[in-house]
Amino acid sequence: MNNPSSTARLLANRAPVSAHLSDDQLSLLVTTLEIPIGAQHALKKSWSINLATGQESEVSDKDPISERFAPNDEGTAISPDKKLVVVIKGRGSALDVTNPYRWTRPIRYFDALSDLDDPPQLQLIDLSTHESRWLTDDGWRWSFVRWSPNADAVFACRSLDPLGRDGYQYAYLIDLEGDIRALPIPGGRSIVGTWLADGRLAVIVASPQGKPPGSEACLYIVDGDVARIIDVPDLFGDVYGDQPAELADSYDNILLAHPDGSLIIRTGSRGRMGVVRLHPDQPNSLESLINDDRCCSPVATTQSELIFTTQSSTSPVEIAVLEYTTKTQRLLTHFNQVDDSPLVVNRFTIETPDGFTLDAWFLSAHKTTQPLPTVSIIHGGPHFAYGEAFSLDAHALCAAGFGVLYTNVRGSTGYGDAFAYAAHSNWAEGPAGDQLLVIDQAIKLGLADEKKLGIAGNSYGGYLSAWLASTTSRFQAAVIENPVTDLVSMYGTSDIGATFFPTQFSGAPHEQIETYYRQSPIMHAHNCITPCLFVIGEDDRRCPPAQAWAMHRALCVRGTTSEVLVLPHSSHEGSTYGPPSGRLAHDDALVDWMTRWLK
Repeated sequence: MNNPSSTARLLANRAPVSAHLSDDQLSLLVTTLEIPIGAQHALKKSWSINLATGQESEVSDKDPISERFAPNDEGTAISPDKKLVVVIKGRGSALDVTNPYRWTRPIRYFDALSDLDDPPQLQLIDLSTHESRWLTDDGWRWSFVRWSPNADAVFACRSLDPLGRDGYQYAYLIDLEGDIRALPIPGGRSIVGTWLADGRLAVIVASPQGKPPGSEACLYIVDGDVARIIDVPDLFGDVYGDQPAELADSYDNILLAHPDGSLIIRTGSRGRMGVVRLHPDQPNSLESLINDDRCCSPVATTQSELIFTTQSSTSPVEIAVLEYTTKTQRLLTHFNQVDDSPLVVNRFTIETPDGFTLDAWFLSAHKTTQPLPTVSIIHGGPHFAYGEAFSLDAHALCAAGFGVLYTNVRGSTGYGDAFAYAAHSNWAEGPAGDQLLVIDQAIKLGLADEKKLGIAGNSYGGYLSAWLASTTSRFQAAVIENPVTDLVSMYGTSDIGATFFPTQFSGAPHEQIETYYRQSPIMHAHNCITPCLFVIGEDDRRCPPAQAWAMHRALCVRGTTSEVLVLPHSSHEGSTYGPPSGRLAHDDALVDWMTRWLK
């Protein structure tokens, strides 16, 4: 039997996907996923971890209330007094798609979600009588339910406008009679809320409606019909790697209410994610709890301790504890059982000609004594960021002897609004110039071999990889995953196309056709001489597989080497969260393609 790959060994670690405090707040209940080496399916387990000692015991993942009222893994929210539960599920109006049927919604599917004909609504159930009634019935998709302290109302969000004209999420207050009241705050790309003990709400709105996409998030304190903004720098944090610990990426707990009335908030800046504390009535009370070369995200809070996830570019996700009074930190878990030496990280910055600062990370298995064949990886978005988040892709490449280089090109979040806006109507030349500038600097520093360069990325990262592969001859190979290659067709075929792309390019294709055409990689594919491997999730609704197939065909016609790796049953993020076979095949193919052309 061959030695398992770096990715296979890391996926065999337990990865936390959800967690919450026990009722007595003495333990953390954690759900993990692991993929044993050679297994075809992920193994799900639940654990009770003592917060004082770290002692673990495996527990049943079966909750009696969920088993009875949400047997198909629907979401639930139990009231503080344990008398009521809200179940988030469809109302049973799904179409029979085994026979011919008509469809009226503007999109048929949304990536990684169930069919849209029966969107989740909110059902209220009395746990003593089992009587139930529906709180909502409007064709929107409801989620993120949070009970008020006195159990007389819920905070909830809805998204996916049935008419397809609105790409925002909105926040509401719903009483037990089903009276729905919109909160006096704008919609946003994402919304996270928590109740304060006095009945007020704290709500973070990412990329608020009315502002350009990529705008910094806002924190609102809502008291009845009045909302005020509290200025907190670097709210939200959107730094991603490539790892299966969804608990570290989830928005569910990035805003927590401490028992003393203060707020625990995740922040993100320059490729790092930290945690701050703030009392909503004392704006000058802002206190940094965690702020270093890591990505940390709140999980839960007790009176005396913060429980949070921690990871870095060299360390997989663990759960840790911070004691508020002393600021001391300790690991609660030791999920990582891979004893490889940690990667070496070279961090550097460089200024662009127009005054932006680019952060860069160069990862390698050992200290760099001579230039390495190097793969530059590019994040998606474009309004997200890379940095101190763990990446299976990077570790797989480093284990094979490559250097891995990444940066946050213009358009990334965590660098201020001007930087994020700089990619609007400029997805191609500006970000491509940033990427090449960082690569040139890595070459000057003796890290990267200028004759052995590869480029890779997913989603927007796939777009920019396809652009660079087609418009330069700098790269010996490209791995292009779930890309955008034709901006015009994306408007109509992507699940978010009609609401997302007009905000990025100042209008729909018929209003900005020259920009859409000029910045589409497929319009430059006839110039591409870079050997390209396309990776597609067969069920990707965000960047449909036809985007990759179209450019693959254009390269084949031209005579440029091109292949396609298809991941069955995989959505847009299938190589990270999809079936184990697809995750492993992706990383094996990435290493194989770069080895074939760079070594």
